[in-house]
This record gives sequence, C-alpha cells and structure tokens, in this order.
Amino acid sequence: MNFLELQVTLSFCIIFLLRMLGMFMILPVLSKYGILLDDANEFLIGLSIGIYGIAQVIFQIPFGMLSDKFDRKKIILIGLFLFFIGNIFSATMHSIWGLIIGRFFQGSGAISGVCMACLSDVIRKKNHVKSIAAIGVSFAFSFLISMVIGPFIIRYFGYFSIFWISAYFSIFCMLIVFFIVPSSKNYSLSKNNKNSLFSKKLQFIFNKKFFRSYLGIFFLHFLLTINFMVIPNQFEISGLSFENHWKVYSSTILISFLILFLFIFYCKHKYFLENIIEICIVFILFSVLMFQEANNNLFFLIISLQVFFIAFNFLEIFLPSYLNKQLLSNYKGSVMSIYSTSQFLGISFGGIISGWLYSFLNIAEIFLFEIFIVLIWLMCSIFCKK
Repeated sequence: MNFLELQVTLSFCIIFLLRMLGMFMILPVLSKYGILLDDANEFLIGLSIGIYGIAQVIFQIPFGMLSDKFDRKKIILIGLFLFFIGNIFSATMHSIWGLIIGRFFQGSGAISGVCMACLSDVIRKKNHVKSIAAIGVSFAFSFLISMVIGPFIIRYFGYFSIFWISAYFSIFCMLIVFFIVPSSKNYSLSKNNKNSLFSKKLQFIFNKKFFRSYLGIFFLHFLLTINFMVIPNQFEISGLSFENHWKVYSSTILISFLILFLFIFYCKHKYFLENIIEICIVFILFSVLMFQEANNNLFFLIISLQVFFIAFNFLEIFLPSYLNKQLLSNYKGSVMSIYSTSQFLGISFGGIISGWLYSFLNIAEIFLFEIFIVLIWLMCSIFCKK
C-alpha cells in the first residue's frame, strides 16, 4: 500500500472501531440492566437492540445513493452527526422508550456502505482484500473491546455512561473524516445513464451471486444478536459470574483472530478459498449444535462460542471481499449500502425475534430454532453460488 491507501485504511479502521463500540457495548449488558429501565420488558429490550438495525435498513440505501451523486465525505459526516444525536438522546432518557428512540437515531446515521465505497474509491484493486481485512479486524476488535469494557464501564460509571462515551467517540470520528479522509470522486452520469440507473440497481439487488453476500451477512448478524440475548444468561447459569464473562469473550476472539491471520497469510488452496463461505456456515452449524447440547456445561459453552467466533471473523472478511471484486465504480455506494442494509436487517430481526422467542421458549428450543435458520442459510448460499 502507498501512503494515501494506508492513511485512508487506518482512518476507516478507527471510524469503524469507534462507531461499532457504541453498538456492541450495549449487547452484553442490556439483557441484565435494560430490564431496570422504566416500562422495560423482554420484548422491548429486544426491540431496543433491533431498532438500530431497522433504522439502518431504512437509511442505508438512500445514503449510498446520495454518496454516488455527492461527495461521500460529506455524507459520512452527516451520518456521524446523526449517530452523535442518537447517543445524546439515549444518554439523557431513563425509560426503555427513550432508549428505543435514541437507538433509532443512532442507526439513522447509516454510513457503513458509504465508508466501504469511499475506501474502494481510493484503494487499488490489488490491495482491496488487505484493506477490507483490516476493516474486518477493526470490526471484530471493537466487538472484543466492547465485551470486555462494557460491563466494567457500567459497574464503575453507570449504565448511561456508555452512551456518553459513544457520543465523544462520534465527535472524534467526525474530526478524522474532516481532516484526514480525502474527498471521493463523483462519477458523472449522462442523461441516458441516469434514466437506466434504477433498473441497473435492481439488477444488482436481484443478482444471484450478490445475494450470496447479502444473505450471508444477514444471517451472520441475525445469529450473533440472538446468541447474545441467550449466551450471557447461559454462562451465569453454568456458574460463570457476570464480571468474568469478558475473560471468555476476549480469549475466544483473540484465538479466532490468530487462526484468521494464519489462514490469510498461509492458505493458498483454491478449494478452500472458493468454498470458504459454505465451510464457515457448516462451522456455525456445529457451534449451534454444541450450544444446544451443552446443557449448561461451561466447558462446552466456551468451545461452542470459540467455533462460532472463528467462523464469524472469517465471514466478516470474505463476504465483503467476495462482493467487492464484482462491483462497478458507478454503483459502489449503492451496492455496499445494500450489503450493509442486509447486515443491520439481520441485527434488527435478531434483536426483535430473540426478545419475542425468549418470552415463551426455553434455551434448548431457541437453539433448535437457530439450527433451522443455519440450514436455510447453507442451502441458500449453495444455490446462489451456482
């Protein structure tokens, strides 16, 4: 990478890291502390998680389309400002409905796809995988940090401090974008091209091969959100105190990082690279099966979580990399926004459905539901690949 590519990649790594901290820090603690908010119940707690993804679904594609027409840098700044407003609102309201509204504003700053498109504008094709891998690592690292510091922040500074910290992070991200990230090229379109823009976007949305990535990121984050409505309670039932959960999260994620790096640098086997998505889905199936059979055994719960995180981190890298190789320059913002929409749609559905399921199903039945979902995902991925 040249200096500009390295500068932009590191800038977006920091932006993704800090933004996702604001979303992830709430996951390991909301099921425990959210119930203490005024008017809270299990369903509304799930809704407060899922509403972030619903807002992302609503605004992600419009933001992407605007970024194809205007300077992507300005669109990113607008999104970060909306994220800042959402954090302030969440930090100042003391009811579950205030949290839901604040989380909606957080999610309305839907710029993940725009950021990926801006990154793709600057990075040469030969360095795309490295750049996306760096973003994926920052994404996963934010998850690791949030699992570790989320409970500590609440314990020592209070529940609402999470949102104040996230608000400060969003200001720092805006400064990075304003002073470091270069303005992206705007791709001017002729009148005929503008008239055919909508039909071409539909071709991207209904492209079977693209759906492999869209569905993949949807199901991945759908399962992640469900797991973190269930697994923290499972750990406590199995004898692991809430204060020690971070030790399990940090060790399993670090091990999965190590395995990912070894694979990227040393694996050149064509079969594994071509089928890596389906292989990871099978690993996720194994992890859910182990969760289902763990019966509150702490050792098997940790092994199951380890297998899940290995597959999760692999897919975070290879799903966008697979999609990015096939993009046309004029539609990067739109297509990557569709991809990000699928991601947050998975989060929103996972949060809402997990809260609903948790209100009347036992743990074993919820994991049985996850097994059914993973099998559907595997069949869809195989079909879209052909």
